[in-house]
Amino acid sequence: MTVKVAWSVMGLMTLVSMAIALFFTVQGFWPILPFAGLELAALGLALYVSLKRNRYREVIAFEGNRVRVECGMSGEGARLSIDWPRSSTRILLEQGIHRNDPTRLCLYNGTRRLVLGRCLTDEDRERLAARLRELILAGWRVEPLEKAGHTALDGN
Repeated sequence: MTVKVAWSVMGLMTLVSMAIALFFTVQGFWPILPFAGLELAALGLALYVSLKRNRYREVIAFEGNRVRVECGMSGEGARLSIDWPRSSTRILLEQGIHRNDPTRLCLYNGTRRLVLGRCLTDEDRERLAARLRELILAGWRVEPLEKAGHTALDGN
């Protein structure tokens, strides 16, 4: 949701809610007005939190034989940046502790662990894990296959 859309939603809901509350206030049901104000305050807070959380980003880049992950808020720069060798990075999709807990997408490098995609659905995490595995394995294969292909063509 963009800021413009959030302001539009807030404005429309304020207009409708206040029109209804004022109609009932004029009829003598004045306690409706403060509750309408509380509802609008709650909506404003929910939109603010939603917009703030919407700015969180996790960027994964594959550069040669390295995997770089940067996490942080857009416009503020990366709060966390890791750079691991591609060949020793593993991707695991772990089940939650309880039956209905969401899965966790983890990148492992030795004893280090980084959890990614907390804001994704289980299905999105599964697709991302599959794609990351493809990209990491492709990085392992690129150089050896090219060299093997050249030597086979050269007759060596």
